[in-house]
Amino acid sequence: PRWRTLMTEYHRSHTMDAFELAKCYHEIYTSKVSDDADESKEAGDGDAKMETDMEWQSSLQATVLFLTLSAYGNEQQDMFHHIEKDSNLEKLPACQSLVQLFLKKELIAYPLANQAEIEAWEAFTEADLQEHWKKIFHTRVIQNNIRIASLYYRRIHGKRLAELLRLSTDRLEREIATMVSDGSVYARIDRPKDIIRFAQPKSPEQVLTDWSSNIDELLHLVETTTHLINKEKMVA
Repeated sequence: PRWRTLMTEYHRSHTMDAFELAKCYHEIYTSKVSDDADESKEAGDGDAKMETDMEWQSSLQATVLFLTLSAYGNEQQDMFHHIEKDSNLEKLPACQSLVQLFLKKELIAYPLANQAEIEAWEAFTEADLQEHWKKIFHTRVIQNNIRIASLYYRRIHGKRLAELLRLSTDRLEREIATMVSDGSVYARIDRPKDIIRFAQPKSPEQVLTDWSSNIDELLHLVETTTHLINKEKMVA
C-alpha cells in the first residue's frame, strides 16, 4: 500500500525506528506476495510477474534487515520465528542465513561471511544512512553475543570475553552497561578482579525452593528405579 511506503520514508528520515520499519516492510511484502498470487491465477504477463517477484524480494530483504537492526524483545523474536517459517525465505539464501544466525544460540562472527552482500541491499543504502545502519548492525551482533555468553557463563574474566567477542574491554563494558540499563541482561562487573558475573544471586527463599524441588525429583527417581527393579525380579 502507498501509505506503508510513505511510513517507511517517515521512519527513515525522522524516528529511525528499525522495528517499525521492519513491520512496515513486512506489510508491503505481504501485499506484494498476495498480488503475485493473483497474477499467477490470471496467468498474466511474464514481465509483470518478474517485476512483482523483484518487489516482494526487496521487501522481504528489508524486513529481515530491519528486524536484525531492531532491539531485542519478545515482539521482535516472535516476528523472527514467523519469518523463519516463510517458504519464500529459501529463495533468498542471504536472508535465510541472517535469520538463522540471530535465532541460533551461538556466537556470531563479525563481519559476517556475506557482509558485503547484505550491505549492498537496497534497504541498507537508501537515504544516505548506510554508515548509521552499519554501526547499529555491529551493535546488534555484539549484544546478541553478550546474551549468548550470559546463557553459558555464570562468570567470566572480562579480558577473556572481550577476546571471544573480538572487542576492546572498554567497548564490551559499554555494551554490557547499556544492556543492563535496558533490562535485556543481568550482569555485574568486578573491575579490580576483571570478572563479569551473569548469574543473578538467589534469595534464601529461592535457594530453599530449588533445594526442595531437587529433593522431590530425586525421590521420584528413586521410587521409579525401585519399581523397575521389583518388576524385573517378578519377571525373573
